[in-house]
Amino acid sequence: MSTDPSPFPNIEHVAESLADKGFVVIDNFLGEEQIQALHEAIAFHREEDNFRKAGIGNAHLFQVDKEVRGDYIKWISRGEARPATLFFMDRMEELMQSLSRSLFLSLKDYECHFAIYPPGTYYEKHLDQFKSTSNRKISFAFYLNREWQAGDGGELRLHLDEILDIEPLSGRLALFRSDTVEHEVLVTAKDRYSITGWMRDQPTNIPFY
Repeated sequence: MSTDPSPFPNIEHVAESLADKGFVVIDNFLGEEQIQALHEAIAFHREEDNFRKAGIGNAHLFQVDKEVRGDYIKWISRGEARPATLFFMDRMEELMQSLSRSLFLSLKDYECHFAIYPPGTYYEKHLDQFKSTSNRKISFAFYLNREWQAGDGGELRLHLDEILDIEPLSGRLALFRSDTVEHEVLVTAKDRYSITGWMRDQPTNIPFY
C-alpha cells in the first residue's frame, strides 16, 4: 500500500481494515464543537422543511417504500452548505484522497446527505451499490447522536462472515465497501441523526428529490 503523506496519521490501518475486513470504524472523527454546529445545521433544515422522505433505487427505478426504509434526508451540496457542513465535507475530501492513494481506487468524488430516522423506523438489509451502476465504492456514516445509550436502537448492522452491530455514537465514522457489505439500520427508539454518503470513482450528479 501507498505510504504517501496523509492528514490522517492512522490511514494505513484504516485502509488495511477496509481491504481485509470490508469495514472500519473511526471514533472522534470531529470534535464536539463541530458536532454541535452540525446539529444546528440539521435543526435549520428541519425548520425550513428541507427534509424529504428517502426512497430506494435510482433514476427510473426510484421509489418510496416506508416498509423498506423509514428515514428522511436532505442532500448536501457545497453551494448551500453552512460552515460546519463545509468543514465536514473538507475532512471527507481529505479522507477520500488518502484512501484513494492507499487502496489504488481512483476515487474522484463523493455524495452525502443528512439523515433522520424517527422513532420506530429502520432500513432493511441491502447493498449500496446499484445493480445498474458500480460507481459507489466506499459507503460512510457519520453519527451525531450525543446522548445515545444502549437500548436506543438504530445500530448499523453489517452482514459480514459474522453479524456486527455498530452503535451510532456521536463523532463516530463508519466506513465499509459499497459493493460487498450488505447492511441494515435496526429499529430506532428515538430520533437518530447522521450524515450518510458514498465515495465514488465517477463525478457525482446528485439527484435532488
